[in-house]
Formats: sequence, C-alpha cells, structure tokens
Amino acid sequence: MRSVALIAAAALCMTATAGQPPPEAARVERLAALGKLWAAVKYFHPSLAYKDIDWDAALLQTLPKISAATSAAEYAQAVQSMLSWLGDPATRVLPAPGAEPANSALIERAPGGVLVVRINPGTAAGGEVARLRSEIAQARGVVFDLRNQQAWTGSRTSAVGLLFVEAGLNNLLADGVLNVPGQRFRIHSGLASPWEGGSVYFHSAFYVRDGAQVKGDGAGAARTVVFLADRTSHLPPIAPALQTAGRARIVAAGGVTDTALVERNLIRLPDNIEVELRTTELVYEDGTTGLVPDLVAPEEGNRPLEAALRLARDPGSVRPAARPKLPPYAVPRREEAYASAEFPSREHRLLAAFRIWAAFEYFFAYRRLMEDDWDGVLAESLPRFEEAANAGEYALAVAAMLSHTQDSHVGLSGSRAFDQFLGVARPPVETRLVEGLPVVTYAAEGTGVSPGDVIERVDGEAARVRFERLGRYFAASTPQSLADVLMLRWLGGPAGSVAVLGVRGADGSDREVRLERTETLRRRTRPGDAVRVLPGNIGYADLERIAPAEVDPMFQKLKDTRAIIFDMRGYPQGTAWLIAPRLTDRSRVVAARFRRPLAYAPPGASGDVATLGASWDFVQYIPDSSAEKYRGRTVMLIDERAMSQAEHMGLFLKAANGTTFIGTPTAGANGDVARFTIPGGITISFSGHDIRHPDGRQLQRAGLQPDIEARPTIAGIRSGRDEVLERALEYLR
Repeated sequence: MRSVALIAAAALCMTATAGQPPPEAARVERLAALGKLWAAVKYFHPSLAYKDIDWDAALLQTLPKISAATSAAEYAQAVQSMLSWLGDPATRVLPAPGAEPANSALIERAPGGVLVVRINPGTAAGGEVARLRSEIAQARGVVFDLRNQQAWTGSRTSAVGLLFVEAGLNNLLADGVLNVPGQRFRIHSGLASPWEGGSVYFHSAFYVRDGAQVKGDGAGAARTVVFLADRTSHLPPIAPALQTAGRARIVAAGGVTDTALVERNLIRLPDNIEVELRTTELVYEDGTTGLVPDLVAPEEGNRPLEAALRLARDPGSVRPAARPKLPPYAVPRREEAYASAEFPSREHRLLAAFRIWAAFEYFFAYRRLMEDDWDGVLAESLPRFEEAANAGEYALAVAAMLSHTQDSHVGLSGSRAFDQFLGVARPPVETRLVEGLPVVTYAAEGTGVSPGDVIERVDGEAARVRFERLGRYFAASTPQSLADVLMLRWLGGPAGSVAVLGVRGADGSDREVRLERTETLRRRTRPGDAVRVLPGNIGYADLERIAPAEVDPMFQKLKDTRAIIFDMRGYPQGTAWLIAPRLTDRSRVVAARFRRPLAYAPPGASGDVATLGASWDFVQYIPDSSAEKYRGRTVMLIDERAMSQAEHMGLFLKAANGTTFIGTPTAGANGDVARFTIPGGITISFSGHDIRHPDGRQLQRAGLQPDIEARPTIAGIRSGRDEVLERALEYLR
C-alpha cells in the first residue's frame, strides 16, 4: 500500500483553497462520486462476496471525511480510507507516478552461474531482454529483479507481462506445459433479493475464465528461476505458473501483490483522482488463490537480492509456499435495512441514495428508457437526502428520486411516514380520469355523490394542483398509468378524517360534500358473476376475479358460446398459463421476449475497453395442453388499470389466437419485480426484466394498444353504461 503522502500527491487539481470548504456543487460531486465508487466495489470486488467486510460501515465512516475535506488531497485520503477496509493493494487510489529509478545494469552475472536480470523503468527495453535469451538459456539459474517499478501505474502495470511475451521468455522458462491461473469475477443476472420478495430468477454467481497454457521449448529443465519482487512489482503471469509447477520461487522484499496478475477497472473521480478497482481474483487448478511468496526477506540493503541468489543456487532450502483456498461459491447475504430508525442519520440517508442509484444503474431492465440523466438525478437528490429534517421529508426525498425512473413497478413500502403523507384511507368514493376530468365511477349510498359527478377540489385544494403535488412522488411508465395511480390515491387522508369535496354535478352546479374517510385504498371488484353468458350467446369472464382452480369450470360453462370477452381491466390471478393453452392447437408458440440485465463490470475502463452493457435474451412459450380447445372468437378488454401480469395476459392471448384488444392503452409496465431495502426499513421495487412482444416491439412505457379503441364517457357513466363492454359486444355481433 502506498503511503498517504503518495496518495495525496495523486490529487493534482485543487477545487478549494486549502483549509477552506469546497463550493457546495464540488462537495456534492465528491459525495456522488464516492457513492458510485462504493457501489462498484460492492457488486464487483470479488472478495466482498464471501469475506466478512462491513462495506456499509466503510462508507458510513468515510462520508464525514468527504464533507470535511478542504482540498483534493484530503478528498483522495478519505477515498483511500474507505478502500482500505478491503485490505487489497490492487484496489486503491492511484499514486502519482513515482520517479523512475536511475539507470542500472540490465544484467549482472553472479557467482555460481546465476544471472540477475533487472526489469524496471531504469533498465533497458524489452528488445535488449530478447537479445539475452541465449545467455538466460545457458545460465544455471536466473533471478528476475522486478523491484522499483513504482513509475509503472495504471495500464503500464502490464508492461512486465508483455515484455516476457515479446522477448519469448515464457516459452524459454517453461518446462513442458504450464497452466497459468484462471480469473474469477462476480456476475449478476438481475438483482438477487430473495428476502425482499424479488423474482427467484435473479441471481449472482462467480464466473471463472479458463487460465492459459504455456508450452516450453524444452530448454528450461535445468534452470532455477527466482522472481525478486517488492510492493511496487508487477509480476508476469508466467511467475505463479512456474511457482505452482515447482519451477520457480518468489522472494518478496517486504511484501508482494498480485495487482498485475488480475483485472482492474480504472475509475476517475473529481479532482483528477483515479482509482483502480480489482474485478477478478486468481484461481488455480487446486482451488487456491492469491500470490504468496516463498520467502519474505528484510528490505534493508542487499539482503533481498542475497536471499534470491541463495534460492537460485539451492531452491530446496525453502519449502514451497501454500496459498489460501477459495470458497467455491458465495452465500447470499441479506442487506441490512437499518429498520430500527424510521428517520435514519445523515450518513444512513446518503447510503440510501447510493443504494437506489446502484440498483437502477446496474439492474433496472429499462435503464435506457429513462429520460433523465441518472447520474444527474443522484447529484440533484443528495442535498435533499441530507437536508431532510424528519422521517416524512426523508420518505419524500426517496419518492422524488424514484419518480425519475418512469416505471410503474417502482414503489416504496414500509414507510409509515410516506403512507401518512398520502393518507391511508379514503371516503367511500372511487374516481377515474375520464375526458380529462376526475369523475366519480362509484359512490356509496347516502354520500350525496353520484357516478358521473366531477370532483374539482379536495380539502380546499384544486384537483389539478393536488395532482401536480402528489404526482411528483410517483414513478409512472405512461401518463395513463400516472392517472390511475393518482385516482387511487388522491382522495386519501388519515383514517377517520373528513374529506371536504368540491363536486360539480350533471346539472353543472357546484356543491360541497363532507365524507368520512373509512375505506382502504383498494378498488372494488366489478359487480355481477365473474363468469356468465351475455345476450347473443357471448361468454364473459372477469379475469380479475377468476382463480387458477376456476379456469376449467369457466371453459366448461362457456364452451358452447360464440365468443368470449375476457375482461382484463384490472389485475389477474396467474391464469394466463392456463387460459392461453386452451385457445390454440399449436406448440411452442412464442408469447413474449425477455431481456435480463447482466452486470459483470463496473463503469470505467479496463485497459482500452469500457463495458457499456450486457444482457441475456430469451423467449417464453405458451405451455402445451391436452385439454379441450375453445374455438370461438375472443376479445380482451383493456385500459390503464391493466398492468404487469395483466399485460402479460394480453401477450399470451394475442399469441395464442390473435385475441382482439378493445379499450384504451394499458399501463406499460411489465417485467418480474426486483426488490431491495434502504435505511429506515423501506423496501423498493422495480422492473427487473425487459419484456417485449414476440416480434420485439416495445411494451414498457407504451402499453398494449387496442385494436379497437373504446373509452368511457361522462355521459355513459352517469347513465350506468359500460361503454367498453358495449363496444366489444357490438364488434362480436
């Protein structure tokens, strides 16, 4: 690990006068960058999958240092203090390049026929090493002195490995076939969150890339090889392969790292600070990992070189090193929800913001459809998280940040303060947005309100003002989905409180109605039997109310009808997989296309490559069924209340027999839900799968589109008509 002085020297550009706090924008930028770095380490540093490291605590203890930093140097020190929790020299704030060592002899001939070959920025280039092949081949032993390589940082850490390849040393030193260690890194197929109730399909795993093989040219059998290294050294990949095969020894002057042997990503922070993040760990054939020297020599004077020369002459004088075993897989760990405090500390609130950013950055299936810059949303949100004065303001900061995701699957639960803000009860009245107005669709008897009335005010607040105030705290895929959410919530308030409604009736007159909030924020089911035969021998099935066990009786009852109207203006009960197979004789009918995000690399460059994204694409078939098929025509009624599984029902029925959609566009939010927790005991959900039509057309943020458009009208509601159902009957007749 580099000294604090060298780490501080990496901060080349000052954003504030030393001793003075940075401007607010710069402070927030530093905080945001730290949070994104913390998230990258959390998901992609391999050892966090199995080592007992409290990575949350590392962040929480670093946050005050970030805000207190008065210079770029102090910021760099604070970042390094967080990374130090890993105990990993390969993950660090990069120091400023060190001074190159003075020119020294490339080669030295030691007694006993041992050659010393020095490889560092002060020695000759690789071409000269290549010209020494014949001398190395004839030597009894060779010591590769790899010390004093501090001038090689970042991408230059691979210089030694490339030199060994270009000079042909790998084949010269190998005896037979050598196996270079493989690389193991973390991969996430969606966000695994079994405890929070997320989809069981999402998981994390280790991905092991095969190691390479080096075939010797037959000249290395009688030669002893020693690699002399210190903490600045970048060993070539052949070194651990030779060590494992018993063909080489590693001597460490004080210590040694595997930095040059593993993959790292370069992440740039404000103030020209660069961080190198390990993304892989070595995997040997015997299941071990790491780089362990055979001998650690004191750093004083010539003692390390003397120890290396002794080993070159007598390699049996030291027992081979033993490497630590790798656990073969990781055991999932539950994320701490810090639920004991409804209003968390400032540091825990910032942790919440970073968890939100990370979950959507790496695992949100529709990240590319977001209209707002997600990095910008984080920077914009942090001050609000910091300044929240109570649990209510904290919950609203969370909700406001989530609203930028524009996904109707996004929601927060477990926040009593947010529920109190929205209200947990409503009067016995339901509304929908019809002809652009909030129209009563149901009212209990004795309320003084009738279907078709327009509510213009709630508790003295104009309807449009209330919509704007509440709407900024909901993520919605489409305008119609936002309208549906608001219609369900906007009359809410404390249970038992009185809602003062300004109502305009059919005659155009305004009146004030006072109603107690006595009902939960749930929709009523439609009246009438869930399965029935309508005039004209047309079947009707309310998919919102039909359970899986009732599918067979439904088809039995409707088997002789001319057509079936499936009413999907709501949410089904998992029956798509039972209903669709009864509508087709075909096998392997594609119902939907899926795309799941794969996260296996953090942002930043790995060499000259930066990962932009990856996914797993697959199709879903309608299950085969030997049950009797329904041969009549089918229609599905849709509107903004059909979301997620309801929209998936539409995909299944359309693929099965071309079911006709009648109504208005659906919500436009489909995809198995992922969930995670944040401090305060809040659980957040979002869409983890990108689900599309079988032909690849986008469904998210568009919704199922009707083949025949039919909308309710205020006049129709006042007269008690279901105009969408009427249009379906007209079409079928």
